[in-house]
Amino acid sequence: MLPQVFNKPLRTVWNVANHATESLWWPAPSQDADIARRKTVLLFICGNPGLIEYYTDFLDSVHKQASVSTCLEIVGVSHLGHSIGPHTSPSSANHLYSLQDQIDHKLACFDQLRKENPSDTQYILVGHSMGSYVCAEVLKQRQQHNIIRLIALFPTLREIALTPNGVTMSRWVFGIPLPIVSGVVGLAQMVPNPIRHGITGLITGQKGSNLDVTAHGLLHGSIVKNVVHMARQEMEMIKELDDDFYATHVDKFIMYYSRNDSWAPLDHYEFMSKKFPNAQVHLCAEDIPHAFILEDKHAQYMANKVATWILDCQNKE
Repeated sequence: MLPQVFNKPLRTVWNVANHATESLWWPAPSQDADIARRKTVLLFICGNPGLIEYYTDFLDSVHKQASVSTCLEIVGVSHLGHSIGPHTSPSSANHLYSLQDQIDHKLACFDQLRKENPSDTQYILVGHSMGSYVCAEVLKQRQQHNIIRLIALFPTLREIALTPNGVTMSRWVFGIPLPIVSGVVGLAQMVPNPIRHGITGLITGQKGSNLDVTAHGLLHGSIVKNVVHMARQEMEMIKELDDDFYATHVDKFIMYYSRNDSWAPLDHYEFMSKKFPNAQVHLCAEDIPHAFILEDKHAQYMANKVATWILDCQNKE
């Protein structure tokens, strides 16, 4: 049975380098043999928290728009340790994954995609927040592997600890022991689902599918422990820009910033614009928030942008 007959996205657990990886998959549309087009695969890498389910509606809209005139497949993956379910083993549930572990995992995801697709397949990397940094690391280590574009949305590519949110968050991210974080969040699992759902909605203001993901996907002790651990790693590892790498490859980047973003602030946009005046470095005209996926209208706005960029780079190839 062909994947096209199923409703998309296809939710699957992908075995990547012996890691059970929660994934969303939008297969490329079937093609007429007479007008076969070169295949493009988009690998999406989350921010932190790294639950791919948060991005479902956004990526679904990107695929619907961009696959009309391109042979586009989208694969989105959760970060290791950021999802829980039947695929989670006791050892993986208790493991703390470093930022380097996440980079290595996404490299393995990319390598697996290359093995499973024709040799002339083109690849687009899209990352949100720290996912943009991970995308850059993938490109850095796979420079000759048909990556034609890297779309960095609200990207934390440098000096994250010095950003307004980085300064504020560092105080509690490094100050609270992880066992306490895990234990407190673990208490939420003792609350009946409907009550937990309602309380989470009141506290976060979230609705619909995003509220479901937060209340029932994020609020597990092992997941929040990994979220906080990775935040610590981001503060320690995402420092100065690799000038030589960006000078060589910035033509593949599309960077998108927002004026009031406290994780990727305005001075980061100004820094990148000045350093790379010929690069595609954009400032959002609508002041879309960093966590754009939490509002339907913001997710749709960004999906429109990303789909346009995909179609544009396809037309240039």
